[in-house]
Amino acid sequence: MGTTLGLTRLCMLAAAFAAVTVNAPAAAADPQWPPAGVSFHGASKAPDISGLWLGSATAIPGQKTPVGNRGTADGRPPTFWAPWPLPYKPAYQAIFDERAEAAKKGRQLGDISARCLPFGMPWALTSKFYPDEIIQTPGQVTIFVNNTFPIVIWTDGRGHPKNLAPSYNGHSVGHWAGDTLVVDTVGILASTPLDTNRDPHSGQLNVKWTIRRVAQDVLHLHITLHDQDAFAEPVVTTNIWHRKTDPKWQVLDDASCFENNREASEGEDHSGFKKF
Repeated sequence: MGTTLGLTRLCMLAAAFAAVTVNAPAAAADPQWPPAGVSFHGASKAPDISGLWLGSATAIPGQKTPVGNRGTADGRPPTFWAPWPLPYKPAYQAIFDERAEAAKKGRQLGDISARCLPFGMPWALTSKFYPDEIIQTPGQVTIFVNNTFPIVIWTDGRGHPKNLAPSYNGHSVGHWAGDTLVVDTVGILASTPLDTNRDPHSGQLNVKWTIRRVAQDVLHLHITLHDQDAFAEPVVTTNIWHRKTDPKWQVLDDASCFENNREASEGEDHSGFKKF
């Protein structure tokens, strides 16, 4: 089943790539990218990071599990942002305080997933509850995130597009520096939360992150958030992902946000939602 799932996704990925290749002009490589001394997919030191991986969820220091959740499926402890409290500038500190106060009253502000919108970045990297599948192919690394859109990291030499329209996952480009995949993500919608605590950020958020395979079944993701509008200084975390080889992890139930969504706010349009 796991092999079939991987092949199906690979075929879908190949078809999508072929469509883009046929219907769109090739993107010109940025002459300033990658930096000198690094290489693309296929370098002798670039490891194969394909596989099924499960990381940790991000929580508030002092809490054993993330806000409103039972924690990661295999019971591992959460990770945390540093520094904490988050170094918000006044305008975004006010948003943070408003959400924290509402949460005490049982209302979750800033939760776009309650309206069945994608979690987006950087939530998709830091709020891990079930395994994600990484497929590494020439020119790109794709992370199929459980129950939402995949994250595509282009490693073919292209830069970020000019006049990039913001999206939930933004636009990611990467290059291999030895055994480490170095990634830069921009163009993230300001409506996406940082984590399960629904911490805010601005539309200027720039996520700089690395993936390094430190052991046969272990990846280290080091994530740095740069946001000149929201933060007084960068925010960092390290999320450790472990490979899942037991077949039980390869057969996850399909899920739809529209089915039995208990977090949809009162007063909103609930057409299309199925309650049971």
